[in-house]
Amino acid sequence: MSCFRMLFRYRRLIASLVWLDFKVRYAGSRFGLLWMLLAPALVLGSYLLVFGGILQVQRSSGWTGLHYALLVASGLLPWIGFSQGLAGGTGSVLAQRNLMKSHVFPVELLPVTAVCSGLVGQLCSMVLLLIVLGFAGSAGPSLLALPLLLVLQAFFTLSLVWFLSCVNILYRDLSQILSLVTVLLMFISPIAYTSEMVPAGLGPVIKMNPLSYLIDWYRDALLFNRMPDLWGMAVFAVLTVIAVQIAYGYFMRLRKVLPDFA
Repeated sequence: MSCFRMLFRYRRLIASLVWLDFKVRYAGSRFGLLWMLLAPALVLGSYLLVFGGILQVQRSSGWTGLHYALLVASGLLPWIGFSQGLAGGTGSVLAQRNLMKSHVFPVELLPVTAVCSGLVGQLCSMVLLLIVLGFAGSAGPSLLALPLLLVLQAFFTLSLVWFLSCVNILYRDLSQILSLVTVLLMFISPIAYTSEMVPAGLGPVIKMNPLSYLIDWYRDALLFNRMPDLWGMAVFAVLTVIAVQIAYGYFMRLRKVLPDFA
């Protein structure tokens, strides 16, 4: 069974698992689901303080005040959705190791749930960003590309976590390595700056990061009111489909032996 057929077959179960994940995560919390908005706001404030207030990045870019805040937010929200899905998905199978011996529950849905949870949080924050963009007059027809970008991001993240969730059981050091790699990715992703601001000598380094393309496309659609590079998105989609099928096949092949290592 292909991963796409599997996802369609269990679509209702995935939705229930995502809702359960949020209920468990924020159970007993005073602010509850409001943390989905507060956490990105705090991270955005930190970025603006460091890159805008201390390093004065906005002066070299010509972006000031609200416009620079929107530039950072349009790159930060996809990053938060990706990083939450990556971290949660990589550790999801190991955290629920008791389910690996079950022949009833589809364990392959655990990474899917983590990725979807990250996207839901991203969507909630993005709704607020769209409202601000509407008042700022930056919203346009290019917003129609957002659903496609969300789908690309979801399957790109899923291709990583299906593979990494298996490796995480075999090699427990992966979680420590992944935390370091995530920090590195954060700084070489065009969040507080645009790809055009990167010096020519460092351009190839940024282009080696697949997230840089996604963030640029999000920023085109959200902030610059122009359609993202459709040819680039098509190539990204083809590579993502291949990667997610390979990762799903790898996960299903190792599923039978993973309980021996958990």
